[in-house]
Amino acid sequence: MFCLVRRLPTSQPQHVPVAVHTRGDTARHHWTPRRSRAVTMNHFQNTSILVPFDFSEDSENAIETAISIAGDNQNVTVLHVIDPAQLYGFDDNGGYELGGGLGTATFSGTRVSRINEQHQQSTLEAMQNMFRDTIHQGIQFATLVDDPVDGIIKYASKHGTELIVIPSHGRTANRPSVIGSVAEKVVRLAHCPVLVLRR
Repeated sequence: MFCLVRRLPTSQPQHVPVAVHTRGDTARHHWTPRRSRAVTMNHFQNTSILVPFDFSEDSENAIETAISIAGDNQNVTVLHVIDPAQLYGFDDNGGYELGGGLGTATFSGTRVSRINEQHQQSTLEAMQNMFRDTIHQGIQFATLVDDPVDGIIKYASKHGTELIVIPSHGRTANRPSVIGSVAEKVVRLAHCPVLVLRR
């Protein structure tokens, strides 16, 4: 199940659902008065909440939403998935090369693992530094190297996540559709409910 919501000014109810979807169904749009459409997320207090994070403003807003739902910051995990396609290319023999125009040196599996660990550690430190203030104390942070969708789904399943909170579009999206490709795939593949936040 997912609920697509948009952010409202602070003087209004914080979230208003735009569409509610249960996997295998078509989206059902609700046009009832705003007061009756406010999303109540009490069910997810004191449960495990995962927030995929890409350093965008929208994903920062998703963290704030997760905190407001969780009841305890220790229930919130912020996950950054490092896409290997942005780190590496592939050589003609199926080996790894540095991507992004950084060179064409081919690496062994051991070297790739070391590079992955370095990127994960530096990303983890960057996230922790961004959220050092009191409001974010207790939040859990995690990084991994994988396809973004696969990484989110695997992590959520492995760690027993009970709700995923994700923005409708990531940092690089040009917003051509109602919901971005990563969020849409997470909705389809996740084992748990997904709360999709729309601007």
